[in-house]
Amino acid sequence: MKKRLLPLVFCLSTLFSYGQSMFDPSIVHEVEINFYDANWDHLLDSLASEETGTGSGTGRILAEVIINGTAFDSCGVRYKGNSSMDTTSNKNPFNIDLNYVIGGQEYQGKDKIKLANCFTDPSMVREALTYELANQYMDCPRGSFTNVHINGDYIGIYTNTESIDNEFLDAHYGSSNNPFFKCDPISFDIYGDNSNLAYHTDTIGYDTLYDMKSDYGTTALQDLTYQLEFNAANIDQYLDVDRALWFLALSSALVHNDGYTAFAHNFYVYKQDNGRWSIILWDVNMAFGGLLWNGTNFLPVGLTELQEQDPFLHETAMDFRPLIARLLSQPEYRRMYVAHYKTILEENIANGHYLDRAEDMSALIDADRQIEPYNEFTYQQFQDNLYDDVGSWINLRPGLQNLMEPRLTYLNGLTEFQFVDPGLFNEATIPAEPDPFTLVTFNVEATWSSEVYLGYRHGKYDPFTRIQMFDDGLHNDGAAGDELYGVEVTIQGTEMEYYFYAENANAGRFSPARAEYEFYTVSPKKGLVINEISAANNSIASDLNGDFDDWVELYNASADPIAIGGYHLSDESGNLIKWQLPNFTLQPGAYFIVWCDNQTAQSGVHANFKLSANGEGLYLADDLGFLIDQVAYPVQYSDITYGRLPNGTGPFNYLLPTFGAQNDALAGIETTSNETFVDVQLYPNPATENLIIKVEGTTEKMAVIYDLQGREVQRNLLNQTGITEINIGNLSKGTYIVKIGNEHSKKLIVQ
Repeated sequence: MKKRLLPLVFCLSTLFSYGQSMFDPSIVHEVEINFYDANWDHLLDSLASEETGTGSGTGRILAEVIINGTAFDSCGVRYKGNSSMDTTSNKNPFNIDLNYVIGGQEYQGKDKIKLANCFTDPSMVREALTYELANQYMDCPRGSFTNVHINGDYIGIYTNTESIDNEFLDAHYGSSNNPFFKCDPISFDIYGDNSNLAYHTDTIGYDTLYDMKSDYGTTALQDLTYQLEFNAANIDQYLDVDRALWFLALSSALVHNDGYTAFAHNFYVYKQDNGRWSIILWDVNMAFGGLLWNGTNFLPVGLTELQEQDPFLHETAMDFRPLIARLLSQPEYRRMYVAHYKTILEENIANGHYLDRAEDMSALIDADRQIEPYNEFTYQQFQDNLYDDVGSWINLRPGLQNLMEPRLTYLNGLTEFQFVDPGLFNEATIPAEPDPFTLVTFNVEATWSSEVYLGYRHGKYDPFTRIQMFDDGLHNDGAAGDELYGVEVTIQGTEMEYYFYAENANAGRFSPARAEYEFYTVSPKKGLVINEISAANNSIASDLNGDFDDWVELYNASADPIAIGGYHLSDESGNLIKWQLPNFTLQPGAYFIVWCDNQTAQSGVHANFKLSANGEGLYLADDLGFLIDQVAYPVQYSDITYGRLPNGTGPFNYLLPTFGAQNDALAGIETTSNETFVDVQLYPNPATENLIIKVEGTTEKMAVIYDLQGREVQRNLLNQTGITEINIGNLSKGTYIVKIGNEHSKKLIVQ
C-alpha cells in the first residue's frame, strides 16, 4: 500500500509525546478544572479530613478538566499528598482521574494526572529538576510545569508529575499485574522505621507500613525484606541492586532526605516478571536540601550539615535503614555505589548542568510566577533561591548553588572519592554482526583494574548476567597481561544488550558510565523480524471484515525463504508461544501481516491478543520456542506506526505507515537512502554546548540535524575515527533528529 503522508502539524503534536509533550519541561502547560459543585472546596476538604494516616482520601468529586485545550467530561478529582495538602490552603495538590466515570478517557496515554503544588520550595524547580536529572539513570516519573485554573480563576503554577500506575509499569517493566506497593505507612513516625524494608515476622506489619496497590503481594514483599536481612549476599536474585544503588546515590548526592534516607517513605517497589523488585523514586519536591532531617538528628540540621551530609550515612544501621546498610556493607556494591555517585557529580554538578537547567526552568515560569496569587513565598525569594538561602533554622531552604558547590568540594575531598578509577577503552565485539546462536567475542582495554566483567542480557526485561573477563591470552584477548580483556558469549536470535565493569581494590567504573540503565548493543543478522506495528489504527488499513484493528507486520530480512509455520507471536514475555503463525513460506524481502484483534474466527490471519496503545512488549519466537525478535514499544498515536528504519534491520522509530511495504520515512522526516546500518551513540543527551557522536566503523559519514518541522539546522562531517565532537551551541532548546548518512536516526534533546 502506498504510504499515507500525514499533515505535518499532526506529526509535530504527536511524534514525541511519550518522551515530551505533557511532560515537556520546556513549556508551561495549561489545566483548567471546572467543578460542577459550587462548594467544591468544602467537599474536597471534607473528603480529605475523613482520611486517616497519610494521603488525602480516595473519594472524588466530579469536574470537567481541560488539558492544553482538550476537554474531558466527568473526571474524578481529589486532593493528594500528605504534608503538602492543607484544607486551609488555596493552593492544594490534585489527583485527577480522567476515566473516573467515562471509561477510556486519557490524555497522551495517561488517565491519571498528578499536580503537585511546589510545597515548601521557594525556587519551584526542585521537583521537575530532580526528576529530569534522575531520568538519566533510572526509570522514574517525569515532571513539567502547569498553570492551573479552577472555575476560571488562576490558582498558580504546579508541577505535573507522571503517575506511577499501570501505564508506567507496563512501559518500563513490560507488566503491571505483579506485587506493587507505595512505601508510605498509615501512621507516620518522624523518628521511626516507617517503610524501611525491614523484615517483620507478622505480615500485619506490612499492612500498616506499606500501601498495597496490587491485588496481592504482602507475602512476596515480606520475602524481599527477609532476603535483605538474612541473605544479603544473594540479594541480587531478589532485588534490582543496580537500580537501588542509583536510587541511593542520587538521593544522597542531591540531599533528597524526604525519601528513604530520613523518613523511609515516598518511594514505590514493584516485583518484575523476572522475580526481582525494582525501587522507584517518588515525591522529590524537597530535594536539594529541602528537608532539614537526615534520620539521625532530633533538631533541624543547618546548612553546613546539609552541604556535608555523609554519602555513607546509615551504612551501619542494619535495622533502621537496611537497604543502605546491607548493600554498602558489601565491598563490591560499595564500589559500584561510589562509581554511580561520581557519574552523577561529573555529569550534573561539577559542570554546573543542574544550575543551568534550574535557571532555564526558572526563566520559563517567571512571568506566571509574578502573577501567582497564593504562593507561600515572595517573588523575590523565588528569584533568590536558585543561588541563596531563604529562611532560617526550621524554615531554612538552601539556595541550590549555595548547597551544591560546597557539597561538591566536600565530596571530592573524601578518601573514597579520590581513589584512582579503572580505565575502560576501545570496547568492541567480534564479529560486529554475528549469525544468530553463535559465539561473540567481547573485548575491552582496562587499566588500573584487578577484575573486569561483562554484563549482558538477551531481553529488555531480563536481569543482566555478569561474567568475568580475562587477560590471559586464552580468551581472544591478545597477549596475556596486555590489558586487553576478552570473553565469549553465545548471542541468541535477538539483540544483546551489554556493558563493561572494572574494579580495583578501591574503586569501580562502568562503560557506558550510566550502566545498567544505559548499555551497548550487538545484533545478530536478521531473519524473520517484527518490522512495523500499528496499535492505533484508525484509517491506515482494514482487515477483510472492514475493521481497522491493530496489526503487526513481519518481514523476511534474510536471503532465504522462511517457513513461518510454527513460529509464535506473543504480548507476554512469560508466554512466548501464545499464538502460532499459520503454515506459510515467506520469501526474502516479503511482508506478512498479522491482525492483533483477538478475533481468531474471522477470515484472514488474526492473533489471539490485542495490542495496547499505551505501550507494551511484543515477542517473536521460532518453532523451537526461542526468542528471535522483540520490541518494547512506547505509547502509540493515531495512524502513526512504530517500526524499523532502515527497513528490516534498523532500530524502531515512529514512522509514517507503510502497510505491507518498505518502511521509508520517520514521521515528519523523509528518508530515501539504503545505506548499510551502523550503530550510533549520542552523548551527553540531553546536551547543551557540545555533542559527541560515536559511529561504529570507519566509513565517512555526514551527520545532519533536523528540527521537528523537518528543516535542516546543522550538518557536520564525522571523523573516520568513529568519534566526533561537534558544537551545537547555536541550536535553540528543544527536540531534534540527528540522521547519520541518511539511514540512521537518533532523537537529540538540546537544553
